[in-house]
Order: sequence, then structure tokens, then C-alpha cells
Amino acid sequence: MKISIKATLLSFLVASIAACGPSNETDVSLADVAQAAARQDDRVSVEDVAGWLIEGRGDFKLIDVRSPDDFEDGMIGEAENIPVTRLIAEDVLRSLPRDRMVIVYSNGSENAAKAVVLLRLKGIDAHLMAGGYNAWHEHILNPDISAEELDGESLRVSEQRAYSCYFVGERSDAAPSPDTEPFVPPVFEEPEAEEELPPPPAEEGC
Repeated sequence: MKISIKATLLSFLVASIAACGPSNETDVSLADVAQAAARQDDRVSVEDVAGWLIEGRGDFKLIDVRSPDDFEDGMIGEAENIPVTRLIAEDVLRSLPRDRMVIVYSNGSENAAKAVVLLRLKGIDAHLMAGGYNAWHEHILNPDISAEELDGESLRVSEQRAYSCYFVGERSDAAPSPDTEPFVPPVFEEPEAEEELPPPPAEEGC
């Protein structure tokens, strides 16, 4: 998977060199973009994004490059939907922030990786959310936690449960039936201890 993404990025860079030529808009070079992709400095995890959203950080903007239909079916935070085909339109590029990180995601990683390359070449601090919305759905919204892991309650499991609880809310496998009487815990009363009476006075002898 990672090899495929790297190959896509590098092939896309070569195509960009041939198609775009030099640009005066930015000091970012193709070599810089390629090195960032090779080092994976241009990506963040879904756990990173979840944590930053919970913290309320305002130093990044989420861009969803999927189709409008996919976006309507589910989005992350206050992401803006800009399909990848519109991403390099001049009005779109002007609207993107230059003073904070732009995090791009698609369903997987491939389309978002292409978008990140395009945006970085335009001088925008773009990062790929690795795994895209599919990874967000699997690891944040619906973490698959085994019974053994639940018993151990490791730090990773605790984080996954916290993310899911924050973005989805409490879950219940079985919804209570409306005809079911609410459970009332039994009340056990301790028997009162019998009060001990003093012994009868001894009969006096003559």
C-alpha cells in the first residue's frame, strides 16, 4: 500500500514537471515535494486528526476531495468539499489558507496524495490524511476492539474508545424494548438485631 502511494506520488511529480514547467508563484521545488513524500512528512494519521479536532485546534483546515455524494454520506469535522478535479482552479487556490496546515483526504489515499502534490507545488502546506475516510470510519467511528483487548484496556484501546465516544456517542448493541419494564435493583434489608435484655435477678437464698 505504502509503496503504491509513493509510486503514485513520484509518477505524478514527473508528469507535473512536464506539464507545468517552472512557476514563479512559490519557492517550493519539486525536489522538496518529492523528499517530503519519501520521508512521509506530508501525511498525518486519522488519530492525529481526531485528537486535534477534540482539542479544538484551529491551526489546520480539512479539505475533502471526494465527490459531493460521498461527502453528503459522511464528512469529518467542518471539512470543505472540493472535488479533486476543481482543486487547482484559480479561485479555489486563492481561497485556501497559506498561514496554516491544509489536511486533504479522499476515500483512500491515492486521490488525496495527488491533491497534496498539486497544493504543495502551489506553496500550500498540504498534508495527506493517510487511509482517508475509510480509515476514519474503521479506526475512529467503528473501532474493532476484541474482547481480549477490552479486558486489558490498553492505552490504544482507551484512545479508540474515547474517539468513538466523542464522534459517535455511546453505543448499545440491543435497543431496549418499549414494553420492557425498567430494571429496578433489589433492595435487601438487614434484619434488626434483637436487643439483649439483662439477665433476671438471682433468687436470694435464706
